[in-house]
Amino acid sequence: MINKDNLPSEELRGMKLYHYTSVESFCKIWLSEHLRLCKYKNVNDIFEKQKIAAIEIPPKAGIPHHIPIGEKRLEPLAFVFHIISQFKQISFCKDYDDGTLGCLSSMMWGQYAKNENGVCIEFDKEKLLKNKRGLFCDDIRYSKDIEFITFPAFVFKDNPADSVRDAIVKEKRKIFFTKHEHWFFENEYRVVSDIKTQLTIKGAVNCVYVLSSDSLNTKLIKSVVHGRVPIKCIQVDFDICNTHLRIQNI
Repeated sequence: MINKDNLPSEELRGMKLYHYTSVESFCKIWLSEHLRLCKYKNVNDIFEKQKIAAIEIPPKAGIPHHIPIGEKRLEPLAFVFHIISQFKQISFCKDYDDGTLGCLSSMMWGQYAKNENGVCIEFDKEKLLKNKRGLFCDDIRYSKDIEFITFPAFVFKDNPADSVRDAIVKEKRKIFFTKHEHWFFENEYRVVSDIKTQLTIKGAVNCVYVLSSDSLNTKLIKSVVHGRVPIKCIQVDFDICNTHLRIQNI
């Protein structure tokens, strides 16, 4: 059971993003004042990694058998995935539709923050993404079926690197913002770019959440943050019938 005080108002829902990470990574993020985007090919959904793609080849399309890229020559589909691999991404959790705060997901704490050995950073979405130039930002859509992606043959003829990139951007919803429904409870919001490699967090952090108020990791986090933003502890209380979650400042 979640304390009603921990539920965001309708107006606030959607205005915050949460990023779960380890203490070590948090210190790097905080001290550098940047969030680093990771290679798209490192996503953890096996279905997302193995997108099913094809090339629409009409008769006499004249598609080259191989496309030069540096010293290599790649087949057209391999060339597509090479261009896709140039994109980087970073993932966030949102407040849930039932009103649960995004920082209160036990699954996310276990999956990405090493439970008590990690943190959850709450961001002001508008401040974090105030400069969207070069970024593609959207909610993840969860699907039972893996969608087939078709690339038109003409993109491989003239200036294929730019043409294929344009075709990828056109299909970005399927490529970058769709995951299998098994990942539904991540409630993910994603930022993707093939231009930017990091986001500045300066002035965008609302607070930092931890699971223990007096652990060595929490003491380290407090010394690094040095009072610049609130540090809040998520407490789990038990009684005979229910588990209660509450958030308190430390």
